[in-house]
Amino acid sequence: MNIVETEANQFSKRLFKSGKTNTLENLKSKITMKLYDFNRDRDKLDFLKTLRVNSIADKEKHMKTCSGCGYDKEIDIGVFAIDQEIDEINRFYTFEPKPEDEFSVEEESELHSKLNSILEKLEKQGFGQQIIFEEIEDLKNHFNLGKKNWFQLLKGKVVDLTIKKVLNKTIVQEIYNTLSEGFEEAVKLLE
Repeated sequence: MNIVETEANQFSKRLFKSGKTNTLENLKSKITMKLYDFNRDRDKLDFLKTLRVNSIADKEKHMKTCSGCGYDKEIDIGVFAIDQEIDEINRFYTFEPKPEDEFSVEEESELHSKLNSILEKLEKQGFGQQIIFEEIEDLKNHFNLGKKNWFQLLKGKVVDLTIKKVLNKTIVQEIYNTLSEGFEEAVKLLE
């Protein structure tokens, strides 16, 4: 468990325990004040997501013995406040991969060329379905995800095309092998 998760676990134990009825205003204030402890948006999001999970688990545990005290409604208000904070951060948050996981310009160009040649090859083989072209074109727009996430996206897309029986397993394997050639380190992380 990292520091952010530890902070979220400790904070969730005292968020709803104030001795007075928790309103949206005071719950939101407590959460906002705690978020000032974190500078990075990624840490804030991790904190809020952990806090949300803990709050829902606390509600479920409480409801097993509750006789209508209203605590569940306070937790619902708290989860609402947490969701608002998550939405607000996500409006401006942009994922940035670690520097060692970023594609270089040369790597992006190489993959772009490989994707184009795969499209040409599939077209020559008679696979002219629009879905294939859309999925492959979509990959060209996501190099910003970093190598590991990009190859996860690729894997998901080719598996989906196999499941939908748009492409057979042999062709999918060939596509994956062609694109992952030269990126063994990123592919190893997936396996």
